[in-house]
Amino acid sequence: MEIITELDNYKISNSVVTIGTFDGIHVGHLEIINVLKAKAKELNLKSVVITFYPHPRTVLANNYDIRLLTPLDEKKKVFSNLNIDCLYIINFTKEFSNKTYKEFFDEIIVNKIKAKHLVIGYDHKFGKNRDGDINKLGEYIKENELTMSIVGPEQIDDEIISSTKIRNALLDGNIEGANLMLGRNYSLDGIVVEGSKRGRELGFPTANLGLADNNKLVPKNGVYFVKANVEGNNYFGVANVGLRPTFNNTTVPITEVFILDFNKDIYGKEIVLEFVKRIRDEIKFDSREILELQIKKDVETAKNFIKENYK
Repeated sequence: MEIITELDNYKISNSVVTIGTFDGIHVGHLEIINVLKAKAKELNLKSVVITFYPHPRTVLANNYDIRLLTPLDEKKKVFSNLNIDCLYIINFTKEFSNKTYKEFFDEIIVNKIKAKHLVIGYDHKFGKNRDGDINKLGEYIKENELTMSIVGPEQIDDEIISSTKIRNALLDGNIEGANLMLGRNYSLDGIVVEGSKRGRELGFPTANLGLADNNKLVPKNGVYFVKANVEGNNYFGVANVGLRPTFNNTTVPITEVFILDFNKDIYGKEIVLEFVKRIRDEIKFDSREILELQIKKDVETAKNFIKENYK
C-alpha cells in the first residue's frame, strides 16, 4: 500500500476513490472498502482511500477532546491489512475546512487524483459546513463524467453501526458489543514500561502499557480477558484498566496485564492487547490479601474461558 501526504509531486490516475475520517474502520467502513476493492478490480483501476488527520472535529470545534478508536499509525496498519492500493492522508486544517465540496472535488478528486468512480457512504457529507450531500454529489458526477456507488448502513440488532456508538460501548465497558461493531477485537498498543511492581509482590507480575498514542480511547476501568502479542508471539492474559483503588497510588488510569504462562523480561518491548471479554469492574478491596484472592479468581475465570472458547 502506498501512503501519500502530498499530491503536488505525485499523480494518481485511473482510480476508484472513497473518502472519510474512518475512525475505528468498523463493519460499516469495511463494507465501503469491500465495494471499493471490488469496483477497482472490475474496472481495472487503483483503489484509493482518502482520509483526514487530525480528526476534523478537533479542528472545527474549540477545545474539542475526542479519544480516537484508530489513531493515525494504527489506521495505516489496518488499511494496509485490507490490501488497498493507496492511502492519501489530507492534513485537515481550518483553511482546508473552508473549501466547498465543489472546490474539494474539482481540485483533488477530478484534477489531481483523476478519479473515475466514487464509493460513498449513504450519509456522507462533504465540504464547508458539510454542504455537499449525496444529492448534490449526484449532480456533480454527472457534470464531470464520473460514476458512483452508494453504500448503505450496516446494522446489528436493527441499530446502525457508527464510531460514536463504538466509543460509547467501550466507555460503558461493553467490549463484546464494541468488538461486534468493529468486526475485530478492540486493541491498545504501546511499549512495556516500568511500574510499581505491585503485581509482582502479589504473585502476579504485570506488564504496564505505555500507550503509543495518548489520544487513543481506553475502555472503561475494569478487569478484562485479553490476547497479548509480544514480539510477534500471541498469549492470553488478564488486564486491569484503572486507578488501583486498593492502594490509592494513582490518579491516572493505568493499563497493566498479567500474561498467562509467561516469564520473560519485556521492558521496552512493543505489546498489543486485544480486549476480548470484560470480567468485572475495578473494585477497592479491604486488604491486600482479599485482592490477591480475587486476582486468583480472575485468572481462573480467564483459564475457563480459554478452555471453552479456544480448544
